[in-house]
Amino acid sequence: MQKRKTLLYFMAMIMLVLQACNLPNAGATEEPTVDPMIAAGETLTAVAELNPPTEVLPTFTSLPTLTPTPEFTATPNVTPTPTFAYVTLSTATNCRAGANTDFAIVDTFDVGLTIEVIGKHPFDNYWYVRSPNNPAIYCWMWGAYATGGNLNNVPVMTPPPTFTPVPELSFNASYVNSGSCIVPVSSWWSRVTVKNTGPIAFKSISMSIKDTVTNETRDKSVDGFQDVNSCLLQPANSVLDPSESATVVTPSFTADPTGHNVKLTLTLCTENGQGGSCTSKTIEFTP
Repeated sequence: MQKRKTLLYFMAMIMLVLQACNLPNAGATEEPTVDPMIAAGETLTAVAELNPPTEVLPTFTSLPTLTPTPEFTATPNVTPTPTFAYVTLSTATNCRAGANTDFAIVDTFDVGLTIEVIGKHPFDNYWYVRSPNNPAIYCWMWGAYATGGNLNNVPVMTPPPTFTPVPELSFNASYVNSGSCIVPVSSWWSRVTVKNTGPIAFKSISMSIKDTVTNETRDKSVDGFQDVNSCLLQPANSVLDPSESATVVTPSFTADPTGHNVKLTLTLCTENGQGGSCTSKTIEFTP
């Protein structure tokens, strides 16, 4: 604003000078007339030299220094080493009731489990361990796929004796015929032949017979194998040896089952009184 006022002031002075130059001057010697435009230009030049323009430089604001954020490094999970004797497996392994594949499987351990070792076999590659799946279970595990630690002081343990499987019991049964007796009361019985097809003798038998039409059910258990002849019971065979057959009489119905579907379940056992090992079979027939 100050520069503008100064410029206007000088322009006004120039105009006054120009007007004075045009007035008549009595008695003066006439001098050459100065071009007013040239004079004005020279005056402006002089003003510009006295007041040179000031260059206004822009002000720069420095950018803040960026500090890089450090990368987060996750802390690795550290699994403590067990203080007890242990093994881990490279392959899933069965654990059995004894140190032999003949024994029943008690548990199965997957890869990665930490398995506590309680004892070792005196000469074979078996470990006696506590199940990591159920701490109440102890069993014998084959050590072919096992590696571990703290095993130097594991005690030697005596495994169960070699397992001897019980031979499979079996027999066949087939319907023979049916009959009735009047004395002392009316009754209807059936006869069935049984054959021992297994390696061990049977000593007792139980029978449960049902008329599926009347729903009458009768049961009987006896030692030995007894037949009937003309309503008279025959002497019983005390033992049914392997490959031997015997005909036995079933419990009697109080109602005539003729033409009805009858279901008979027989159970044969290796000892008297339904003791020892037993096996059962069910047959159906129509008297």
